[in-house]
Order: sequence, then structure tokens, then C-alpha cells
Amino acid sequence: MRKFLMVLVVALMAATGFAAPAQAAPVDRPFGMAYGNSTASGKIHFTDGYTAGVSGVLHAASSPRQLCAQGMNGNTSSGRPLCSAWINEGENATLSGSVRIPVAGGVQQVIITMYGAYHDMLVWVVCTRDVCTRRS
Repeated sequence: MRKFLMVLVVALMAATGFAAPAQAAPVDRPFGMAYGNSTASGKIHFTDGYTAGVSGVLHAASSPRQLCAQGMNGNTSSGRPLCSAWINEGENATLSGSVRIPVAGGVQQVIITMYGAYHDMLVWVVCTRDVCTRRS
């Protein structure tokens, strides 16, 4: 009788759509920002799991610059930010790697930040699967 009851419960759950939530399909989201003549652009590859890949290029038109990425899911962060090297005027740097959050939903937002010479946040964008929004 227990086996029959269990089979019946599982069948009812499947029939009513009570199942694990589907993972979102992978998406590529481009980003770009400028602070004066210093620029950064690239893309974020949101996977169907817990990870988002980030790739980008930073150009420093003046004073030292650095580009960093941080994954977020509510108040949970991906830990230490993924950062490019510090560069000086006229130089370029790449940002490449991934951010991971091993909780339900994985990475929901990626915050890309351009830092100035004194580690000050010059400009940043907050990106989701749907849109990137500039903040400063």
C-alpha cells in the first residue's frame, strides 16, 4: 500500500507541475562604460547553473585604472572580486574569468566596477540576464 501511495503522490506532483524549477537558459549580456576617456567593455555569459563568465577590456586614458567583477544573488556575493591588473595612462588590460555562487539561482547579477588611482569606485554597471544599468 505504501508503494502505491508513493507512486500516486509522485504522479500527482508531476501532473500538477510540482517539480524542481527549471534553470534559465544561458545568455550573453554585453556591457560598456566610460569615465572621461577611460573605457571598459565586454560581455557576461550567464550560464544555466551557478556561474557567470566575464570577459572584457579596460583602456586607461589617464591615471591608474582597474576593472573588477563581483557576482551577487540577493545579499550573497561570489566572494573575492575578479579583477584586471592595475594599468597606467595609455595602457590596456583584460578581465577574464568567472564568478560563482553555489546557492539556489546562482549568479543573478554581476557588478562591473572601474576603480581609480586611490581605489575609488569611478563608475560601475549592474548587469542581469536582461539588462545592464550604469551606476556612479
